[in-house]
Amino acid sequence: MTSPAETQQNNFLQKPLTVGDWILTLIVLSIPVIGLVFLLYWALSSTSNVNRKNYCIAVLILAVIISALFLGLFFMGVFASMMSGIST
Repeated sequence: MTSPAETQQNNFLQKPLTVGDWILTLIVLSIPVIGLVFLLYWALSSTSNVNRKNYCIAVLILAVIISALFLGLFFMGVFASMMSGIST
């Protein structure tokens, strides 16, 4: 049986974020270092709103995919540059 305090906290964690909450989230995430800290905190915290948590997890997944693509293209360019230098 859950206590009223636990029920109230679960309702708070499950309720939809307002437009103001989303605007605040996007502003905080746009600050370079602080945004990364909050992104990790909201994605990994068990006390974060479920909507914000899922958004932050999705942002982290996309960041990893984009970084991997960038690094792959970068190293392919470096390798191509080295190969063209060898052939001349």
